Amino acid sequence: MKKLLLVLFCLCNFMYAVEYDALQGKMLSLSCASCHGTDGKSITITPYIAGMSKTVMYQTLLAYKNGEKTGTMMQKHAKGFTDAELEQISYYFSKVER
Repeated sequence: MKKLLLVLFCLCNFMYAVEYDALQGKMLSLSCASCHGTDGKSITITPYIAGMSKTVMYQTLLAYKNGEKTGTMMQKHAKGFTDAELEQISYYFSKVER
């Protein structure tokens, strides 16, 4: 049953996938720089997110936004974005070379 739900969830995500806009992705990613460093290349204890898988990052951001994942300030931060904006951010960081 879990596999079926996972497949349906993935299919829904493909149906709503937004077209990547490099400029928008870069602009939205600037809000992450104060904690995750320029282009997601953190030099502190915050996670290094440059080159992270787009799908993994998007799912993580959605989990924070929907309250399924709790922790630091990411929950509040993610709630400030639409799902499409979170996808743009995920695209952007997935394209940054590690």
